[in-house]
Amino acid sequence: MMLTLAAFILLGTVILTVNTGLMQVNTTMNNSRVDIMAVSLGNSIMEDAISLAFDENTVSAAATSSNAFIAVASLGMDASESRNNPAGFDDFDDYNCYRTIAKLDTVVVPGTTKKFIFNTFCAVDYINPNNPDNISSIKTYHKRLKLRVFTPGMDDTVRLSTVYSYWFFR
Repeated sequence: MMLTLAAFILLGTVILTVNTGLMQVNTTMNNSRVDIMAVSLGNSIMEDAISLAFDENTVSAAATSSNAFIAVASLGMDASESRNNPAGFDDFDDYNCYRTIAKLDTVVVPGTTKKFIFNTFCAVDYINPNNPDNISSIKTYHKRLKLRVFTPGMDDTVRLSTVYSYWFFR
């Protein structure tokens, strides 16, 4: 009788442990799906940005010194560019202060379908070439795009960054 009771207690403990483990694995898998979508969205924005000209003044002509670049305070979209139309951007720093809100993507979670609203925010700065973590108050040949992607369904904000350098060959 005691052996049967001990076997049932052991069986119950094993079943609870396995169920808890399976629930944690499902939660981790679902969080990973959302994180992967956030990283993909961020990478897509960064790839679009680095496919453009380095600076407004290098769209159609080469610059021979950093003095030819736009001022630090002028980083961002021009008057003719619109936040609603990033396809109209023509240079890297147009992504400064660029935001996307309500980017709907769907994640199929077993048994349900959830829609996530991904919010992104970009910041572009000139950086010190000797220390890329420091923002430069003067024009340099290097700009950094810092990007944050988040949604209420995520545990943490995805932060991405890339450095884009200007090279001029004679």
